[in-house]
Amino acid sequence: MSAGQDIFKQVMRRWASGVAIVTTRLGAEMHGLTVSGFGGISLEPPLVLVSIGHNQHSHNWIKDSGNYAVNFLRADQADLSDRFARRTAEGEDRFAGIAYRSAVSGAPILEECLAWFDCRLTARHVVGDHTLFVGEVLAGEVVSDAPPLIYYNGAYRPLAAEPERPVERKDEHVNT
Repeated sequence: MSAGQDIFKQVMRRWASGVAIVTTRLGAEMHGLTVSGFGGISLEPPLVLVSIGHNQHSHNWIKDSGNYAVNFLRADQADLSDRFARRTAEGEDRFAGIAYRSAVSGAPILEECLAWFDCRLTARHVVGDHTLFVGEVLAGEVVSDAPPLIYYNGAYRPLAAEPERPVERKDEHVNT
């Protein structure tokens, strides 16, 4: 028996995550949406995944294009996150007035983001009402050392200041 949507949403709101805009290009058309469902999954080859709901307009664009870029946002880019999170009217261009370029795959890379990955779609897994899109990282760049945009409990939050000294870790990785 599953916990249900209400408890699932309540618990997930307690998971702090970075915010990214996933973009894709299919022919001359570009699409993008704000996501927090992102993860790195392999070093060799370098693979990442994004989780996109089946009801999202960009879902089929990513599936059909075979490419996507993950653009990590800076703390001062909440407006950009909101712009790509809302539903758009027919013909509205989310990219209007935003500087972007492409790298290897052709997916739009936002010039002013914190960092980015450019990916070629290698696998997709339908899981519930979402698809996990696995992409091989073809290129990437750290653009800025600014703090990231963090989403927690239904709102954007500042990242706490870094400690004066790094905390020493005894184990590199702990399995439970």
